[in-house]
Amino acid sequence: MMQFSRRIAGLLVLSIALAVGWPAAEVSAKEIMIILQVEPELDLDGTERIYLGPIMVEPRAEQASRGLDQIASREFEGYLRRLLRRETRLELLDPIQNLDIPTKDPLELVKITPFWMDIGRESGADYIVTAAIDVDIRDRAGYQTEEYVSPQDGKTYFRQVLIEETGFDYDILVTIFNGHNGEVVHSEQITDFQEQSERKLEIYTDMFNDLFTLENRLLGIFVPRHIRAKRNLFK
Repeated sequence: MMQFSRRIAGLLVLSIALAVGWPAAEVSAKEIMIILQVEPELDLDGTERIYLGPIMVEPRAEQASRGLDQIASREFEGYLRRLLRRETRLELLDPIQNLDIPTKDPLELVKITPFWMDIGRESGADYIVTAAIDVDIRDRAGYQTEEYVSPQDGKTYFRQVLIEETGFDYDILVTIFNGHNGEVVHSEQITDFQEQSERKLEIYTDMFNDLFTLENRLLGIFVPRHIRAKRNLFK
């Protein structure tokens, strides 16, 4: 009976506390920044021998576009070589002179295992990094519908906004082969856009500079990355 009475008394105290709004225990949250390590796609020790190439272009009909792609392929090979030398300890091998490529179709070339084995054997590469590039010049303007809240009446309206895009649009398929058996060990599609002023669209140098997405994705194949993330710390 005494235990029952104490239980009733406790419920009454709780009811009164809720009724009069006695403060509950306060919970506060503090936003903190943490650094996370993301492991690379390939399990490397950093001393592997890497062969770059061939860097090919996606087949298409427009002659002018094919010319741009050829320039882009040379630019990309130089960019990738500089990037890996700067950010990794990997040994980058010299190109094979007069390399005989059995097909110009990059999708078909990926399937020809003996070709990649020959490159690995001749160069002594542990891994072969190849890519197929498709680059377009984007120079267009158009209207896009967006919402906005009127400061006068607080209502939501829709309006047409002029959007202008000028620059290079990249679509790159990176494929990595085992240099000993010619098998594919990693394949990744990377897209990015480099904004340019209209007067620079005819300048095909440094085409891959300042492309954060491209650089981040490429390095993420070979070396660990460190990313910043926000978390809430409750106390």
